[in-house]
Amino acid sequence: MTKRAKRQVSDGAAQAAIAGVATGAGAVLGGPAGALVGAVATPALSTGLRLLSETVARKRQERSSEVILLAAGALGIKEEDLAGILLQDERLLELAGRVILSAQDISLEAKRRALALALAAAVDDPSPARLDIMELVHTALSSIDAPHIRFMHVMSEAEPLPELPEQPIHGQSYGMSVDQVSKRDPGLTEGASAILQKLLSLGLVESASNGITFGDRYKAYALSRLGYRLLSFLRDPQVE
Repeated sequence: MTKRAKRQVSDGAAQAAIAGVATGAGAVLGGPAGALVGAVATPALSTGLRLLSETVARKRQERSSEVILLAAGALGIKEEDLAGILLQDERLLELAGRVILSAQDISLEAKRRALALALAAAVDDPSPARLDIMELVHTALSSIDAPHIRFMHVMSEAEPLPELPEQPIHGQSYGMSVDQVSKRDPGLTEGASAILQKLLSLGLVESASNGITFGDRYKAYALSRLGYRLLSFLRDPQVE
């Protein structure tokens, strides 16, 4: 992406953030910011289709504004103050733009809240390491759906392997197999393998088999540190 294109994206994200927090949910934005929060209906549409298009656009605008409002609330600051902070840091602004864009298409309230908490966590500690993690959280939240979250909730009951230099305790059961997850939530059975592969690809789940080789169906898995971090955002609106 050229510097000019990056600047246009950043400017659009800033306008969307400011307009969203200044005018509240449902604000109709134009220009670059309008591109971020959804297209308006065209005059050529019939009355029914125009109403449908306008409703979809309004909901997308509301979701974008909501995530900024939630992030400000989590930080205990005013929305205008949050906008000012975002404008002063290019990486925070970029993350905010991505969060705003993602929130438009997320109907699951818990995911939008988690996005807001990830943005708030980055604002609270904008160190490069923290920002890197929150960007991973954003990517993961944008890529998973309700079945993946259910899978993670079940797997959070499993004991992960201890981190080095600690050694696994002899006789201790670590992790959980796909079959065990399915037994706890039978509704996941048909898609369990596909769900597992997605979570593995995002780094939210890791092997807990301690070097023992089985097929994926019998191998033990547990949430990774990133997985626990993401799940904490999904579970508790007060998590930092």
